[in-house]
Amino acid sequence: MAFNLQCIKKNSLKVYDILLRYTRCSFSELQRLCELASTDLCMALAQLLKENKIEQVSEKQGVYYRLAIAIK
Repeated sequence: MAFNLQCIKKNSLKVYDILLRYTRCSFSELQRLCELASTDLCMALAQLLKENKIEQVSEKQGVYYRLAIAIK
């Protein structure tokens, strides 16, 4: 299965833009807000995680995504 890197990058920008406006979002919240299919959202999240732009945080209520905290 071949992946379209341009499409992944475009979707990751959409996800990043959403996370700029919210403190944190669950997978289902991101899916609803971005209107992406599960696979597309997974690939976008993987790209953002790879670029260290977001963090995946496990909390008592579930797993959330947020912008990465820059540590100097």
